[in-house]
Amino acid sequence: MMKNLKVVLFTSSGSFGSATLSYLKENYTVVGVVLDIPKKGSGLRLIKRRIKRLGVIKVFLQLLFMKGIVPLLRLESKKRQSEILSGLNLNSLNEFKNILRADTINDPNVIDFVNELKPDVVMVNGTGIIHKKIINGIEPPLLNMHAGITPKYRGVHGGYWALANKDLDNCGVTVHFIDAGIDTGGIISQKNIEIEKRDNYITYPLLQLLKGFECMDEAFNQINNGKLTPIKNGLESKLYYHPTIIDYFHNRIFNKVK
Repeated sequence: MMKNLKVVLFTSSGSFGSATLSYLKENYTVVGVVLDIPKKGSGLRLIKRRIKRLGVIKVFLQLLFMKGIVPLLRLESKKRQSEILSGLNLNSLNEFKNILRADTINDPNVIDFVNELKPDVVMVNGTGIIHKKIINGIEPPLLNMHAGITPKYRGVHGGYWALANKDLDNCGVTVHFIDAGIDTGGIISQKNIEIEKRDNYITYPLLQLLKGFECMDEAFNQINNGKLTPIKNGLESKLYYHPTIIDYFHNRIFNKVK
């Protein structure tokens, strides 16, 4: 890989952030990490905003799924999760020294932190929505790894929704430019994932993560060659949210590979 290519990672704490940093450190030169650590109470504010957008009943049913079903799925797939992430250092965030811990990814200090490091690219995986002021203030290309095929599966859990829609041709991951919209930036690379019978809602994003590293490699290779070239796939655009508990049981039959 291109060890001379300098990368700053924007991410959050947890296995996804550590796995991404682990892969980047193995193959590139990581010069800094911005860790998005939401303030206390931010979860409640998010729920309130979602209620305004989707209504109380739908958000309540989403919370039933997230708090009642997701923990069971996580327990059920524990062995599969370990298998998928084997070979990646899940303590890499704790070991990395040059980290800016921000209450929000939109902290103005993020701009100075990045630009002073002079990276070739900023890779984003798992932060809150980045505001236009931050996007415009950062000098290197700002790319996002999105767990879905955009623009058809914007928002969250694009792999799950593609399976729920029986849309296996668009069950995958995207690396794209970040712009002011939600997963609307120019597409750099997209790849599909392969699902096994033992996979579920919890492991789909892990499979997307590994395949997303391949998308990331393609994007970085373009940077190394002097030009990032967006592509268009002609797909319709739709924004997805977390499934409700009703959605999950209704679509469950389509979320298993036969």
